[in-house]
Amino acid sequence: MRITHLRGVELTDPAPERIAGFYEQIWGLTRVDAAGPSVYLRGTGPEYHILAIHPGEQATVRGYRLGLADRAAVDRAAEELAARPDTRIVAGPGALEGPGGGYGLRIADPDGREIELSAEVAPAAAALPGSTTSPADVVRADDVSVAGSVATAGGPPIRPAKVSHVVLNSPNAEDYLGLLIEVLGFRVADETEHMVFCKCNLDHHSVAIARAPHASLNHVAFEVPTVDDVLSGIEHMGAHGFETLWGPGRHPQGMNAFGYFLAPNGQVVEYTAEVEQIPDGELAPRFWVPEDYEVYDDWVDISSLRPTPETRTLMRGVPEVTVHGEWQQ
Repeated sequence: MRITHLRGVELTDPAPERIAGFYEQIWGLTRVDAAGPSVYLRGTGPEYHILAIHPGEQATVRGYRLGLADRAAVDRAAEELAARPDTRIVAGPGALEGPGGGYGLRIADPDGREIELSAEVAPAAAALPGSTTSPADVVRADDVSVAGSVATAGGPPIRPAKVSHVVLNSPNAEDYLGLLIEVLGFRVADETEHMVFCKCNLDHHSVAIARAPHASLNHVAFEVPTVDDVLSGIEHMGAHGFETLWGPGRHPQGMNAFGYFLAPNGQVVEYTAEVEQIPDGELAPRFWVPEDYEVYDDWVDISSLRPTPETRTLMRGVPEVTVHGEWQQ
């Protein structure tokens, strides 16, 4: 099986409209659709939507969406998965009824979430009827042309292009890694004592699993065009009362610039840029220890080499006790 990319993340929240307001008005995403009480938001990239927020009893990550090349790839995946006694298909393969449509299936992960495998999803252009501006043509609020940035009067100056990666805390980390690597075809890019970074394309990682005592969201990273956008994002978030939890810095695993923040629902989110691109033929996974970390840039906050104990606690998240069950459409 060959996963093409991470399409997006599905969250639950007791007040979807409230947290959607943060992502739309502060974080820089754009609302594209609503289906009942759920809200769907896009970035400046080609995906119809990269974030869905559904009603739920607590703030959780309900699942995430992965791309496959075409309908035939979905059908082949379904056959492979159906033959595995350790993998449960929850729905499909078949037409997807949610915003953006497509053809796909959903499987259960070891922690009770669901993973969508899909193809033929409508591109973002279809999500914005009447738009005459492509992501590569727009400009920032200061009129400096930056591919992937969007300028809107009075809107956020930072506009993420896509979900770069999602990191999940799991009490079943080894089983989860087995699913990603042995079943879905991810490759290990790097590893630390507590975390394994897994890639499905050129990006250093799209999904990472953190060994933890309970299932929860560690963080979701949203990719912006440049390091300057990360730094501007830190300034922008601070101006709106959101303290930087960690950063600015550059991770040695993936060499991506970062700034972390706490969203109003208690989940950790990241602006990131310059994610390392690694062809499979050049993949050389490394086990990193704290002594390996160093400062790579003069703009880096020296204290950002490692997260504080307080930040680690926030990234550990609240145990997800909600049974997600069947996804609403």
